[in-house]
Amino acid sequence: MMYLLHNGLKHQTIKRIERIANSYNIKVSFIEINTSLFNNCPVNQNAHYSNVMMYARILLPSMLPHLSKIIYLDCDLVVCKDLKSLWDTDVNDVAVAMAPDYYYNNEETLGRLDIPGRHYLNSGVIVMNLDYWRKHNIQNRLLSYIAEKSSIIIYPDQDALNVVLKDELIELPIEYNVTPYHFYKHPDNFPTDRYEEIAEARKSPVIFHYMGPTKPWSLGCYVPGKALFMKYQKLSGWHHTVIQKHFYKRLLYTLCPALGKKAWENKTYIDGWEEYLT
Repeated sequence: MMYLLHNGLKHQTIKRIERIANSYNIKVSFIEINTSLFNNCPVNQNAHYSNVMMYARILLPSMLPHLSKIIYLDCDLVVCKDLKSLWDTDVNDVAVAMAPDYYYNNEETLGRLDIPGRHYLNSGVIVMNLDYWRKHNIQNRLLSYIAEKSSIIIYPDQDALNVVLKDELIELPIEYNVTPYHFYKHPDNFPTDRYEEIAEARKSPVIFHYMGPTKPWSLGCYVPGKALFMKYQKLSGWHHTVIQKHFYKRLLYTLCPALGKKAWENKTYIDGWEEYLT
């Protein structure tokens, strides 16, 4: 069973998703979120990551009272392999399991949140122990923290999960949340003892997460994983959809493709990144 969280999908969109799911013999349940529950939670309209629906994952224990465990996935990712190994992650004694977020794993973030000596984790892929959440009142603890600390949190739901659950979580392997940042030539925040694991995860990710402001559908984008996204878009019910509709920019990039690619040449990513995930 797959659950899709939303705050007002059009009827025709729901029907289209149902048709796609039926073709794979998968049942989808649509859960509309009452966003007024987040009136006290900050939303920065100028930030690429900031949307009131980022808080929806916090409500899953109460929205799905019949379930004891769930895998939460952000919408800007692709699943490349069977998730059974992720599902089998033992979270019996913790609230969540999340993968490290090395992009923000720096002294500024760890100091701001007062969580030194450990990795900052990403909330895009979460194995959630819903029974534990209910027993330990995690939902209200997170929402209270977000409301009280709105002046210091930058990545609200993610910051809250890292702080409130700092002693109630475990870390997932990198392969479950591979991002374009894992292809950087000179990453600032990679621990040296994880280089080998990162190299293997790049070659064979279980989940590829398009974390950051630049998405594979962005005009002029040449980030690693773009070919992978385009592959799955072609298989979807939106294979002819233009996600970013900037006519004049698109015309410019079509007529002069070198303008877009120039900014994404090997100055940023490791040599040969174009050959990954194609």
